[in-house]
Amino acid sequence: MRVTTRQMTTIGLLVGISVVFTRFLSPMLPIFGIQGLRIGFGPLPIMLAGLLMGPLAGGITGALADFIGGILFPAGPYFPGFTLSSATWGFLLPLLLRLFPEAKQRFWPLVAGVLVTSMVVSGLNTLWLTIMFERAFWVLLPTRLLTSLVQVPIHALILHYAVKGYSAYGGTASHQVSR
Repeated sequence: MRVTTRQMTTIGLLVGISVVFTRFLSPMLPIFGIQGLRIGFGPLPIMLAGLLMGPLAGGITGALADFIGGILFPAGPYFPGFTLSSATWGFLLPLLLRLFPEAKQRFWPLVAGVLVTSMVVSGLNTLWLTIMFERAFWVLLPTRLLTSLVQVPIHALILHYAVKGYSAYGGTASHQVSR
């Protein structure tokens, strides 16, 4: 695969946006006295990279965003599992959307893809927290899944219009979302 200067620049920009969204614009909400839920838009630039440039670029964007964010603005000890989870945001969604190549209504496959990706990443992140802090997986998972479910329609809607806007300005996306 040949990487163009435009793609490298786009990946760098989306990595930076994801770091800012995740580290500065994602409040942690306390659950039973501990900070348990992060509400935010950090995965959006990562998923957008996957939609615009393909699963490999999305995975790289996610891994770089987590690694750079963790090094520059640590919120705890570095754990490589979260880097894998962040990469999953970028590569799983475009892979799932390839299952719907001829879908006439592209918004709903996008919602389904974001839902599945969000559930997978929530499960992985819960597993990493269980390993790191020796907490019970099944105790943490329900609230994390609920948070993901609340964010799915918002993420899907923003991604839908971001890809449409990118395409309208002459960009070519690997997955074009249309109504």
